[in-house]
Amino acid sequence: MTNIIASHWAIAGDSYPGCGNEVSEFPFAARMEAAAKAGYRGAGFVYEDLMAQARTLGYAEMSRILEANGLVDIEVEILTDWFATGDRRAASDKIRADLLAAAEGLKARHIKISGDFALGDWSLDHLASEFASLCAQAREVGSMVGLEIMPFTNFNSIQNTLPVIQAAGAENGGLLLDIWHMQRGKVDLQEIGTLPKGSIVSIEINDALPTIEGDLWNDTLHHRLLCGEGCFDIPTFLNEVKKTGYNGPVGIEVISATHRKLPLDVAAQSAMASVRKYID
Repeated sequence: MTNIIASHWAIAGDSYPGCGNEVSEFPFAARMEAAAKAGYRGAGFVYEDLMAQARTLGYAEMSRILEANGLVDIEVEILTDWFATGDRRAASDKIRADLLAAAEGLKARHIKISGDFALGDWSLDHLASEFASLCAQAREVGSMVGLEIMPFTNFNSIQNTLPVIQAAGAENGGLLLDIWHMQRGKVDLQEIGTLPKGSIVSIEINDALPTIEGDLWNDTLHHRLLCGEGCFDIPTFLNEVKKTGYNGPVGIEVISATHRKLPLDVAAQSAMASVRKYID
């Protein structure tokens, strides 16, 4: 049976990316127990929440809780500006060190990273070199690195992201594909099936309405839906991923103004039920 990862946002409660406080309102142990009860075999954590839990519990206790609840596929996120220079890079390097420490402490399967939200013009050689360096550091702590394609970064398509992965040549580095970014970014799902074997690190599914609510950023932060509630072609997405030989976990990442108001158990169980319509 495919392992399902409860992304941070699926069970974090009333917060969202950039809200000013990304620390979950629910205690760490309660979240992991709810995830296990709902049938998840993995969990995701964002940086601010990770740091808060590390300060209060420590990675040894967090690992004990994860293991006690059978949560083995761990994701930590998100690293931006890993390719940048100056002040941006300095800030990124601090987060990088913390995420690597968290990955090691929690035995994370992968670290999620993004492209450039400022849409800078970086050379392929530079990006590939920096990606290879990051992957080398992640390898030392036993993790993979997943570069997420997003419509609002410089990595907004398979065509401009895969060359960086290939040029870097890191066995533990690859693509992270979220169906929301694929469909809203107008990426042809058939392209996924042509990817070389081993080029995908992880995938995420969710859904959305045919019409974008406001702009893309507003839509992704507040209007994602559970799988099967919108217009996304989830069966085709999963089938094309399968063609590449990918057999890893599947994350459910629903970031929704409605979903984040739900009680913890209801949020965990409803998200899992929506995934199970399409997997196993």
